[in-house]
Amino acid sequence: MEISVIIPIYNVENYLNQCVDSVLAQEFTDYEIILVDDGSTDNSPTICNEYAEKYTQIKVIHKANGGLSDARNFGIKEAQGDYLMFLDSDDFWNGVIILSEINEIIKKSNPDLIIHELSCFYDLKRIIPRKFKKEDIQKTSFKFKDDLKKLVNNDIYYATACNKIIKTSIIKRNNIEFSKGKLHEDVAWCADIIPYINSYALYSNPFYYYRKEREGSLTIQTKPKNIIDLIDILSEKETLLSKFDGGLSYLSYNYYIYLNNVNLLEEELKQKYLRKLINLNYLLDYYPRNILSLRGKIRLALYKLLGIKYVGLIEYNIRKFLKK
Repeated sequence: MEISVIIPIYNVENYLNQCVDSVLAQEFTDYEIILVDDGSTDNSPTICNEYAEKYTQIKVIHKANGGLSDARNFGIKEAQGDYLMFLDSDDFWNGVIILSEINEIIKKSNPDLIIHELSCFYDLKRIIPRKFKKEDIQKTSFKFKDDLKKLVNNDIYYATACNKIIKTSIIKRNNIEFSKGKLHEDVAWCADIIPYINSYALYSNPFYYYRKEREGSLTIQTKPKNIIDLIDILSEKETLLSKFDGGLSYLSYNYYIYLNNVNLLEEELKQKYLRKLINLNYLLDYYPRNILSLRGKIRLALYKLLGIKYVGLIEYNIRKFLKK
C-alpha cells in the first residue's frame, strides 16, 4: 500500500463527513484511511463505524481520550502504507487527483519527505492559499540538509504535520512520536524528523484546507499551557537543531510568536518562563527576516535593542488595553 492517511477525531460530527469524503473522492485508490476516535462523546464514533462498514480501505480505532498526539501515534502504529499523511478531522482536501499527483512524485524521486502547500479556510468566501513562491523554490538541490535554511527562511518548512508526507519507515525505525500531553506537538515533531530526512520534494498544490477560527478549536485559544509547552519545547530542541544549518531559524520562527504571551502567566510561572525566553534570546538573530512585514521588522528590532522583558510587557499591555 502506498499511502496511509491518519485522521485523529474528537467531537467533530459536523465536519467529519466532509473530511473523510474528500479523501474517498480521490481517483488514486492505493491508500488506506485510519480513523482514530479519541474518546469522542458526540456522534463521531458512529460516523466512523458507518464508514468502516461501507469502505474496505477504512480502519477505525476507538480509544480513550488522550489528545491529538496520542491519537496520531495510535494511527502510526496501525499504518501499513509506505508513506504517512496527516489530516485533521475538521479540515478537508480540495480536488480529486491529489493522491495521483503525489504518487507521480513518489515514482519519480522516492523522496523521504514531500512538502505541499495548504490553504487557510475561513468560509467559502474567504480561502487564503499559502503557496510557494516560484523564486523561493528555484535552484533547490532537493537535498534536505543543504536546503533546510532556505526552506525555513522562505516559509516552506514550518511547524505543521499536515503539509508533510513522510516515509513510514523513517518514523517507525527511529521511534519518532508526537509528544503526548503537550500542545504545540507539531513544533516538536517537525524538529524531531529533521535529522532523518535526506531527500525531499515539493508539491505545489494548496489542496489542504485548514479550517481557521472554528469554535472550540485549540488553535484559537491561548492558555497558560500553550505558553509553557511551547517554551519548554524550544528549550528541549535547542541542542538538537543547533547541529543543522537552518535548525535555529526554525526554532526562532516559533520563538518569536510567544515573546509577549509569557505575560499571561501567573507571576511565579511568568518569571520562570521569562528566564527561559531570555536564555534563548540569541534566536532572534536567526529569524527569517524576508518573511516579515515592515511592522514585523520594527518589532524584531525593538526586541533585540531593548530586551524581551520590557518590550514584551509593553506590547502585552498595549494589546490588553486595545481589547477593552
